[in-house]
Amino acid sequence: MEVFTLLGGAASGFIFKMLAQQAADRQAQHEMWMKSIKVIDESADAAAKRVPNDAAGNWIRRLIVISVLFGVILAPFVLSLIGKPTIVEINIPVKSWLFGLFSSGGGVRFYEFFGYLISPEIRNSLLAIIGYYFGQASAKR
Repeated sequence: MEVFTLLGGAASGFIFKMLAQQAADRQAQHEMWMKSIKVIDESADAAAKRVPNDAAGNWIRRLIVISVLFGVILAPFVLSLIGKPTIVEINIPVKSWLFGLFSSGGGVRFYEFFGYLISPEIRNSLLAIIGYYFGQASAKR
């Protein structure tokens, strides 16, 4: 009976010592995380102090956004009221026949229409701006 008591005491002592050591390890790890967070914050603060205030860059970015939004939203209405024509250049590819011995077509054609042409560049710029602002909003803390 004394052997079982001795083994039970040894086992319970081992378990409690192991649990205490795990708690100490977690506390030490937590303290290390807190120190690393403090170091990261200090580094970010120092980096922010090194970068000058970019007020001109902010205004340039706002001007670009306003220009793209004007090109997509306001320009179609304004240009349709003015009634000025839009001329579009279309490059027609050369078609070859009989292994390149004969060719036809090709050249440049100009088409005139009344309205506003939203080019793929303006559309892609709008999509990039929308993606940027939605991505920026989702990454806020």
